[in-house]
Amino acid sequence: MTNELTAVQQIMKRWKMHRNALLELVAVLPESAGTWRPWDEGMTTIELVHHLAWTPDFFFAAIEARDMNIPPVPSTLTEARKLLEQLTEGHEQKLASYTESDLQKEATIELFNVTEPVVEVLHRLIGHEAHHKGQLTLYARMVGVTPPFYVDLSV
Repeated sequence: MTNELTAVQQIMKRWKMHRNALLELVAVLPESAGTWRPWDEGMTTIELVHHLAWTPDFFFAAIEARDMNIPPVPSTLTEARKLLEQLTEGHEQKLASYTESDLQKEATIELFNVTEPVVEVLHRLIGHEAHHKGQLTLYARMVGVTPPFYVDLSV
């Protein structure tokens, strides 16, 4: 008997180790940090959490050849946390619904002008998540918060 994970299981594991850590990070940010931004044109903390919350749908929309579902930007960090938690549930269900054969189908990300197997699109999703979670970790440090570990090792 083998303990090797399927490609779908590997993707889910890698996404969840970042998403779970993101949820922990967002939970320790004080409400007062919501409107903070590191430079004039940078995203506020609320905007960055919003961006992280909805952008998996950017990748799912490419896979499904449909328009994205972009919710409005929350007014408070508390609302942004709730949005992140709510969308995480749906995104996790979406990822869990993919089959090994789905991963081999091709998808086009128009914005990037790239067509590639779905498995590669999902790796882009994970990379995007890791990148912006790192950005939010830096935001946390800049507002005086000690962030949790950068990934959830329990996944």
